Amino acid sequence: MRRQIKYVFMLAALIYSAVAAQQPDHNGAGLLLQLKKGKEDTVSVNLLLQLSEYYFRKASGGTKYLDSALVYEHAAEQLSKKLNYPKGIGNSYEQLSKILHVQNNTAQARRFADKAIEIFKAHDFFLELGYAYYDLSGYYSINFTDELTERIRIVEQLALPAFQRSGSKLKEADILKELGDLVQLTGNYSKALSVLHHSLQLYQSIKHSNLEGIYDLLGAIYGITGNNEQALKYGLLAVNAAASVNDTTIQLATIFNRIGSTYSHMKKHNAAYDYFQKALYVAKKYNNTETIVLLSSKISRTLIALNKAHEALEILQEAQQKYPSKDIYSQLYLTASFLITYKELRQYQQAQKYCDQLLAISKRLDKYEPDQSEAQYPVTEFYLATHQYELARKHLAGTDTFYKAIQSPLELNHNHYLWFKLDSIQGNYLGAITHYQLYKMLSDSLLNETTSNHIEQLQVEFETEKKDQDIKMLENATKLQQNKLAQANQTRNWVIGVVILLLIIIGLQANNSWIKQRANKKLKVQQKEIEEKNLVLQHLVTEKEWLIKEIHHRVKNNFHTVSGLLATQSEYLKTDEAIEAVSESHHRIQAMSLIHQKLYQSENLSAIYMPDYVYELADYLRDSFNIRKSVQFNLQIEPIALNLSHSIPLGLIMNEAITNSIKYAFPGNKNGTINISLKHKSERNLLLTISDDGVGLRQGTANPVPQSMGMKLMYGLSEDIDGKFTISGYNGTAISLEFIYDG
Repeated sequence: MRRQIKYVFMLAALIYSAVAAQQPDHNGAGLLLQLKKGKEDTVSVNLLLQLSEYYFRKASGGTKYLDSALVYEHAAEQLSKKLNYPKGIGNSYEQLSKILHVQNNTAQARRFADKAIEIFKAHDFFLELGYAYYDLSGYYSINFTDELTERIRIVEQLALPAFQRSGSKLKEADILKELGDLVQLTGNYSKALSVLHHSLQLYQSIKHSNLEGIYDLLGAIYGITGNNEQALKYGLLAVNAAASVNDTTIQLATIFNRIGSTYSHMKKHNAAYDYFQKALYVAKKYNNTETIVLLSSKISRTLIALNKAHEALEILQEAQQKYPSKDIYSQLYLTASFLITYKELRQYQQAQKYCDQLLAISKRLDKYEPDQSEAQYPVTEFYLATHQYELARKHLAGTDTFYKAIQSPLELNHNHYLWFKLDSIQGNYLGAITHYQLYKMLSDSLLNETTSNHIEQLQVEFETEKKDQDIKMLENATKLQQNKLAQANQTRNWVIGVVILLLIIIGLQANNSWIKQRANKKLKVQQKEIEEKNLVLQHLVTEKEWLIKEIHHRVKNNFHTVSGLLATQSEYLKTDEAIEAVSESHHRIQAMSLIHQKLYQSENLSAIYMPDYVYELADYLRDSFNIRKSVQFNLQIEPIALNLSHSIPLGLIMNEAITNSIKYAFPGNKNGTINISLKHKSERNLLLTISDDGVGLRQGTANPVPQSMGMKLMYGLSEDIDGKFTISGYNGTAISLEFIYDG
């Protein structure tokens, strides 16, 4: 049972170490980023030390991260020396000391711890000095009396005064808690309780919230001394403290275990069973093998007290199969529990096997190891049950000395009861009465009526406090429910408002839709009327186009009629001049007739596509004068369409110019070329050019005075379209007409 206290001590040491760390645990990447951005100053020193501590904790005794921890410690040490920063140098030595200790180089670890202590003392760095002394104390084992004594001395005489001088009440309370835990290992429970109560007062004076550890430790020590009232009080306080900070760590298993043990001593086995089960649940959650084995052993013994020995055996077998452990103390608890269970089942052959194993384990422990009680009591009970009275007497004599040495009234009381049973069996009634009196006296002191009443009161207080907490929780839940209800009402109002708004919007949209439908119906009626009118207009346009085409057709036919009349008339003419005049008129009429023919043949009734027209006009004149073999035409006509007001004058001008070139430019059927060009000079300006490579004009000058009818006609037609007409007679004849056309 004492071994449980050592486990608590180790757990408390780990917790204290975390609390007492000089720098907070940061994320390594974040620290590196800060370090890269920083300068070579004291801030960088502290960052380097934090990185070293980060990897030191991450290593957990392994070498993978310890190398990194050493690298950053060395960098911090060098930079501190460069900056002449004594606190940084001292902290670097202290960090190196911790790393060396983990690497099992304890001598070197102590040497650097001493160097750090010298620096801190020289500069009155009391807080750092307290940490250094605390770390130094950890280099001494708790398993050897001399080292435990030295460890207590360092904590009590060196670390505690340093923390007191630093002014930090939290650190003073922490180190007092550590001291109380160490002192109880020596069996000096009165001093341990005094120190722990002082620590508790300091914690309470600064309103420290995390008190579960010290409450649990106080409860454990009161339990060892047999003061079940105080043990239960502080155990239940530890449960409340854990709940107040929402603690779900493995420490809960220790707290529940303590309370279960206290109830067990009080013979309240059902309550003990409940708390042991709570502790086992936590231990299994964290897969803590040693704690699971310990609790399985305690549950088995509680089941035996409840006359459920077979269930106890099942619990032990499950623990042995699922949670095998090489830890000597786990083996001790499990073997002792098997011995007790098989003895209770009267399977003495199996029990003897476990008795022998238990004695073998006992020999591996120190003579006055507190956990020896786990071996001694079950062995004596077994000897008595199997009538091995001499072995029982011999064993009891040894355990008397043992229990007196470790100052355990509870175990000593059990021993008196066993003496009473042995003396009664062997007829030593005087000795039996003496031991029974001693047994009753110790029992009364451990569990008298008043204490029992106090215990019941404590239980009631605990349950009441628990109920109060439940009531507060219910009140809070009610308030939360009321808030939720208020929010629900508010939400409902919002929903109603939104629904109304949506209905209004839907109504407006429906109204707009109805208006749109009416408008669409009107539009459809209007569109139908427009379509009907468009059909009528289309019909009228078609008729108009047909009429226009018919007019152009009839005009063309009329021109043909006139042309035929001129041809008939020419047969009755006697002079060449008259015949030639009629022939020229015939050509002019054909030029205009061709335009009207193009109009009624085309889809476009308002414009003549000039490339087609010029080609047909030239082809007609070439056939009329029978010059296909002698005169060639070079046509360069851009894709231009001209209306009737421009196409007829241009057609007549081209007719006159081409006719003159055919008649006069190539005498004696001489070969030649006539060039006809119509193109844009600019966006609105058009240029018509007709030239030949014939003999040219007789005058040989540009713009001669018009004398012939054809020349007068060309000038007159040019003026009709506001064009600029020019003619030249060098190297053949060339006429040009530049005019504006807007389309």
